Amino acid sequence: MGGEKKVTPWNFYYCPYILRTGEVCNQRCYNPKGCKVYRDSRQVACKESGCKEMTRSKYDYCDTHAKKHRLKEHYHQKKLAKQADGPKEIPLK
Repeated sequence: MGGEKKVTPWNFYYCPYILRTGEVCNQRCYNPKGCKVYRDSRQVACKESGCKEMTRSKYDYCDTHAKKHRLKEHYHQKKLAKQADGPKEIPLK
């Protein structure tokens, strides 16, 4: 009693997701696509030529190369907000 090993009828896989630290997740999971935390996470190689870093950025560039794209979008948002405010009226005395 109590010395019997539990037999599992399913296979375990190891999550292949690459973390920000560069290490592989390697958590045990039931799905070959990865653990439930990372399964649907989009991860692609950086678009910058010569850069092999993986990224989840919407720009498809790693953090180092995405700066210019983030800044461009930030200034565009500021410009749109300024245009939405419209011209200011000067009060007459």
